[in-house]
Amino acid sequence: MQKIKTPDPIAVGIRKKIVEKGLLQKSVANRAGFSEQQFSAMLNDRKIIRACDLFRISEALGVEIADLLAECQPGM
Repeated sequence: MQKIKTPDPIAVGIRKKIVEKGLLQKSVANRAGFSEQQFSAMLNDRKIIRACDLFRISEALGVEIADLLAECQPGM
């Protein structure tokens, strides 16, 4: 039986904020100091998003870290 992988809720929250702000993934990656490949790997669950990465991403998006974690909340 094949295991169905659920998307990382942190990556989902980051993607939501990118869309809400009308930004390109590439521009957020550059602002946060990541290569496009690194940032894509984070958002596609090929690279673990660390706490220090969250800080950089939240700064690049102009939001609080808690805003990126909203998808992790029960009932969301």
